[in-house]
Amino acid sequence: MVEWGPRIIRIATYNVKNLFLHGEGEHHPDKPKQELRPLLRMVAHVNADVLALQEVGSPATLDAFNAGLAEPYAHLGCLPGNSDRSIHLAVLSRFPVQLTSHAAEPLPLPGVKLQRDLLRATCRMPGGPELALFVLHLKSQTSHSAQITQYNAEEIRRAEVGGVVNIVKRFKAASPETMIVLLGDFNDRPHSDVFAPFAELALTDPQGELLRRRGQNPSTYWPKRGARFDRILLCPNARNLLDPFSPTIHSGKMGRTASDHYPVSLVLR
Repeated sequence: MVEWGPRIIRIATYNVKNLFLHGEGEHHPDKPKQELRPLLRMVAHVNADVLALQEVGSPATLDAFNAGLAEPYAHLGCLPGNSDRSIHLAVLSRFPVQLTSHAAEPLPLPGVKLQRDLLRATCRMPGGPELALFVLHLKSQTSHSAQITQYNAEEIRRAEVGGVVNIVKRFKAASPETMIVLLGDFNDRPHSDVFAPFAELALTDPQGELLRRRGQNPSTYWPKRGARFDRILLCPNARNLLDPFSPTIHSGKMGRTASDHYPVSLVLR
């Protein structure tokens, strides 16, 4: 087991693209085997200690997927949220983890909730501090839930970002010593002004910093150039433990076969 201190913990996020293995909702075919096999290999390749997943069909699907790994995770969970397509958030972890859904939280728009969820995964590494991962999957701004008709996609996106900020701020005030990580599929480029409220959380984008130094602008949603939709943002006390050269986009042919997103990871020491 990975221990805190001189050892490391690798955190990752991965949009696994329609991971349905049981025909969830009777509207979704199972993920094709030609995508599932490389997806299992990609998860093994990333080798994260805590892995946040987006687009998981159900807890049963997560169980079946984990069982298919060469080295299954000891702790896992999937909490269905508000998605009208049965695409939910999940976590695979080497450490005991407690999951909390914020799907029922109201947003700063009357009658509107998160279109999917904000999933909090809290764990404590042996001998180390508590870590809270807030996992999100924002919906594309080109569409929104069919149940929401009175607002446009940008209004809903801004309300979702404001809601996420409020939830994290409340948690931070109640647990000031806990290291906070915000990660997942943001479904927009980092410089979008929609994300300006995140500045209130004092989070940093270490992968963005590393890429700027290297003069690179890669994609994590690989069908679009420069679309770094998948990110891991760190609060100051977690940022202090970052291995500065660890942020990685796990790209390549196998990743393009497994999903339309690449996994991203970083290491805390």
